[in-house]
Amino acid sequence: MLLTWKRALLAGIVLGILGTVVLISGVVPVKASSGHWQITRWFLDFASDRSVSFHSRGTQPPEDGELRDVRLGEEIFQTNCRFCHGLPGKEQPPVARGMTPTPPRLDRSLLEKEPRELHYIIQHGIKFAGMPAWPVPARGDEVWPVVAYLRKSLEEDRETFRAERTEDDLAAIAKLPVLQACIDCHGVDGASRAGKQVPQLTGQAEGYLRQSLLAFRSSERFSGAMMPVSHDLTNQEIDTLSKHYHEATWNDVRTRVDDDVADQAAIERGRELATVGDRGRKIPSCQKCHGPQAENRRDDYPNLAGQSKWYLQQQLELFEKRSRGGARTARLMHPIADKLSKRDRSDLAAFYASLQTPNQPSEH
Repeated sequence: MLLTWKRALLAGIVLGILGTVVLISGVVPVKASSGHWQITRWFLDFASDRSVSFHSRGTQPPEDGELRDVRLGEEIFQTNCRFCHGLPGKEQPPVARGMTPTPPRLDRSLLEKEPRELHYIIQHGIKFAGMPAWPVPARGDEVWPVVAYLRKSLEEDRETFRAERTEDDLAAIAKLPVLQACIDCHGVDGASRAGKQVPQLTGQAEGYLRQSLLAFRSSERFSGAMMPVSHDLTNQEIDTLSKHYHEATWNDVRTRVDDDVADQAAIERGRELATVGDRGRKIPSCQKCHGPQAENRRDDYPNLAGQSKWYLQQQLELFEKRSRGGARTARLMHPIADKLSKRDRSDLAAFYASLQTPNQPSEH
C-alpha cells in the first residue's frame, strides 16, 4: 500500500515537472487560426449552456411590453453587437469568423433559448468566448430591448424595425452630420422615436445636455446604451448637439398623458410633493431645480416636464441604488432619493409626465 502511494506521488511530481516544462517552453500553440479541438468546443459549449441555464433562473422579462421596444433594441444592437455577430439571420462579418471561438451565428436556433438566458448572456458575457459583459452590468433594464429585437427579427425574418428617414431627417443630417448618431432614437426635434426608455431632449438646458454627454463619454453616468455612442464624440460635437436639442422645437403635437399617467389622484400628490416638498421627512421641493415654474433655475439641472412616467420613476430608483451616476450635481439626488417611498416616486413621475415638454406647442 505504501509503495502504491509512493508511485502515485512520484507520478504526480513527474507530471507536474513535465507540465511546467511544457508551459515555460511555449510549445503549445495559442493561435486562433487553428481553432479548438472538437472535444474542447463541445465541452466549452456544454458547460456554458448549463451555467447560463442555472444562473438565469428567476429572471423574468418586464410585464410592460413597451420596455422591450424593438426599435431601441435595434439601435443598441447596431452600436454594440453588430461588429462581431452581424445582423440576425445573416452571416458574421469576415473578421469575426477568424475568432476562436467564433461568435455564434444569430439564426433561428437562437429562438430555442429562453428570453431569460439571452438576457443573462448579454448582461454578463461569457468567459473564454470573447463575449463581453454589458458595459454597465447593473443596467439590466437596457438589455431587454436587445433581447426583444433579436427574437422578433428572427421570428419575422425582418432586418429592420426603423422608421424610414424622412426628407427633413436627411436634410438635418446633411446640415449637421453629427445628428447621424442620435436621430433614430431622439429624432431631429428631441422627441423619442424608440419608446419610453428614451428621454425627450426637446428644449432641455444646454448646460445639462453638455454635462450629460460628457458624463456618458467618461462612464461617470452609467448606461450601456449611451456610453458607446458618446465615446467617440469630440467636445465640439458635444457642444453642437447640446445647442441643437436645446433650441429644438417639438413639431409633432401630441398628448403627454399616457394611460399609465391617467391617475389624477397620483398626479395631485406628485404636484404637492414637487412644489412644496415634505418638511417632516426633510424632502425639499423639486421645482427649484427641475421646474416647471422655477425662476432663475440653473441650466445644469434637467427639466422633467413631459418625460415618460416610467423613465422618471426609473431614474429615481437608480439614484436610490447608486446605479445612475452622472455629473457632480447628480450626487445631490442621493439623499433625496433615499427618503422617497415607492409611491412618492410613482406620484412625482406621474405629475411631471402629465406636463408639456419644454418648447412643445400648446394643444389649444
